[in-house]
Amino acid sequence: MAIGDIIVGLDIGVSKVSCVIGQVNKFSEIEVIGYGLSNNSGIKRGQILDYERVGQSIRDAVNSAEQISELSVNSAYVNIKGMNVRIEKVVMESEVERPNDGMTVNDIYNLYTKIQISTRLERDEQIIDILPSAYVVNGRLYKEEPIGAFCKTFQMEVEVVIAKGDYIVGVQKALKYAGLKIDGLILETLATSNIILMPEEKQNGVLMIDIGGGHTDISLYKRDRLEFYTTLPVGGNHITNDIALTFDINTEEAEKLKRQYNLALVSMITNNHEIKLTSKAAGTNDVVKCSEIVQVIEARIKEIYQLTRRMLQEKGMITAINTVVLTGQGISNIVGAEELATRTLKINQVRVCSPKLINVIKPQHTTVYGMVRYISGLGLSKHVNSDVQIVTEPSFKDKIFEGIENFKEKFFSSKKKKKKKF
Repeated sequence: MAIGDIIVGLDIGVSKVSCVIGQVNKFSEIEVIGYGLSNNSGIKRGQILDYERVGQSIRDAVNSAEQISELSVNSAYVNIKGMNVRIEKVVMESEVERPNDGMTVNDIYNLYTKIQISTRLERDEQIIDILPSAYVVNGRLYKEEPIGAFCKTFQMEVEVVIAKGDYIVGVQKALKYAGLKIDGLILETLATSNIILMPEEKQNGVLMIDIGGGHTDISLYKRDRLEFYTTLPVGGNHITNDIALTFDINTEEAEKLKRQYNLALVSMITNNHEIKLTSKAAGTNDVVKCSEIVQVIEARIKEIYQLTRRMLQEKGMITAINTVVLTGQGISNIVGAEELATRTLKINQVRVCSPKLINVIKPQHTTVYGMVRYISGLGLSKHVNSDVQIVTEPSFKDKIFEGIENFKEKFFSSKKKKKKKF
């Protein structure tokens, strides 16, 4: 990317929409120049149910980012979660157009096109990204684009990210209500891992469990490649619902109790005192022990870990894991989550990466900030700019003339109305 290039990212979540506008500075790093956040309630189980409501949430978040950046946003990149995608590994060889001049960006672009044409798609599916993991030139392995290498042919190993067509249509409809075009869809784990995982972890084998409000993303990286990715339809909101149903209280009080007694293990309780429930139905027991609250939290988190381990065992990938990294708004504040993960997943190295530890404006912007950074680091063969315009404020002189014209219009309009009365 060039200095001054601008990327707009949108994280459309179950409860929030986050927007970040990033600009490439002179150090080739992303500088956040605008950000916005809004509530969202038009998505259930990963599907957009109310396009207009989601579109309004997008517009509200983008408006906030526009005001800070003094830019008018016309397009943006949007995140997509594992429940709406599948990944296919492809290895393909291609010829270099001018071997004596060295490999060019156009040679890589041509191979991308060949892969798109040859990949078999189910009904309504679309390719949203092609992730190169390695290039083979003259028997040598390259991680970066080998632009300028002299060869007759080269080979590329890629992961083709394929999305459900109906979800893409839904995103496009929601963005249309917001007055935006879509630059592209970015697999959420690529954005999150870009700022949470360390390079040596991705090389040696790391399992990232990203627990959000309504879902949990499971990603396994090995040799710096995404080896496994899926989404569980369970998240932090389900813990709240569990507490509400178990003790017959409203979700507001259940959320408050979850945050107050944020333990993942009953054994960590030092004072098992009683709690008075305020929204309990009349005539029922309104006093419980705090251990009963923690027991509900522990059960749900343990279930997420057990489901994760079972899936990885079925894929024969459990032995590839060297480290486990826990992240996301649904888990980062729960004490003991790493100890429970160690016991359930049977992996010794477990760490929690709280969004608060990442140098972004707010924890809610973690994913979308990672998106913008990820996009900025794409190879030379991919266009990444978003469509934005600089907002030019009218000069003081223009404002005066505009005010005079408005006054004249109102003045003569009122005189005409008076004449008609007589």
